[in-house]
Amino acid sequence: MAWRVVYAQSVVDFMIEQIETRRVYERVDSYRMILASFPYAGEEYDPYYEAARPAAPCRCIAVPGTPFTLYYAVDEASRTVSVFSIEHQRNDLGARFSDI
Repeated sequence: MAWRVVYAQSVVDFMIEQIETRRVYERVDSYRMILASFPYAGEEYDPYYEAARPAAPCRCIAVPGTPFTLYYAVDEASRTVSVFSIEHQRNDLGARFSDI
């Protein structure tokens, strides 16, 4: 049984406003299906920088062929993957998760 994958509104807004090509948009969005089948595909996010640490444990997965990384939490009880942040890999680490 597939997991439910939800994107935070800020992720949806970022994808619409910041991703400039249809190819890259579709590539990033295709990870919804990947995470629905393999919620632990991404690695546990454990940054060196305290400023880059989220409020709760999470996982991250870089989307190949794009400069984007998805950050998400896995809820076993509800079988839900919540993608709460998307980041361009050239962003400032100190500003990571400032939108959540």
